[in-house]
Amino acid sequence: VGESGSGKTTFARSLIGLVEIESGEAHLLDMPLRGTPRQRAKATLKAMQMIFQHPEESLNPHRTVGQTLRRPLMTLSGMKRAEADRAAAELLRAVNLPADYLSRFPSELSGGEKQRVAIARAFAAQPALILCDEPVSSLDVSVQAAILNLLAQLQAQYDVAYLFISHDLAVVGYLADYIAVIYRGQLVERGRAESFFTPPHHP
Repeated sequence: VGESGSGKTTFARSLIGLVEIESGEAHLLDMPLRGTPRQRAKATLKAMQMIFQHPEESLNPHRTVGQTLRRPLMTLSGMKRAEADRAAAELLRAVNLPADYLSRFPSELSGGEKQRVAIARAFAAQPALILCDEPVSSLDVSVQAAILNLLAQLQAQYDVAYLFISHDLAVVGYLADYIAVIYRGQLVERGRAESFFTPPHHP
């Protein structure tokens, strides 16, 4: 958590390889996180995925939902086309979308549906860690609760860890086991969620 401009998104983007790490080191499952995604080993790409804040910016408008979901299934999990098609349909069901959405383009989906597709894509490689960069902040309030419940359900189902970024403490309090506060690019506080709110040590 942290106020706007504190460095939350930059931190996540540096882990995933979209921003260069200028100093220090980061590791996931003993694998060093260095370089751009193109420079990283397949095992590193498979172990960590990301859900972005604005799904319309992270989904290719020229690819169908099926094409979007098939790509990580085939490139990272080594599935053949038919197997990837079946797995893509299962992923849609896991995020509560019907299988016939595989033939739809992003422009045919609502904001909440786009984010469900983005979530399904993140889970396609069966990662150990998913970076969630304010995944509900751009959605209507009525949709936010459904997406948060879905994320909690999928976390338990797939046994995956989230690094969840938000400035909404109510959202973080609902999902998090541990909470860390970033202020002006520095980690200033961290602790278990149940002790975090009583009392907070930073404004």
